[in-house]
Amino acid sequence: MPSLTIRGIPEKVLEQLRDAARAQKRSVNAQAVYWLEQTGREWGSLEERTKLFERIRASREATFRKHGLGTDSAKLIRRMRDERTRTLLRRIGR
Repeated sequence: MPSLTIRGIPEKVLEQLRDAARAQKRSVNAQAVYWLEQTGREWGSLEERTKLFERIRASREATFRKHGLGTDSAKLIRRMRDERTRTLLRRIGR
């Protein structure tokens, strides 16, 4: 199995590693490997992240093309209130 040497670990990080290892009843080495595995899973592969970012970008662009860059929420709320007022006034016959 491959091995890795890490130099220059900040004392605070090493202390957290030791505390985590103790709490999980693991060796410091096993805890470090666990942290590396967890981080690797969270980040996934560079290719997967790149594809995800491309999908997000394409989705945003499609949304902007369909709906524009957005609108001022105050204007939107005012328009909705005005429409609601007109509907209510029509219902009561004014």
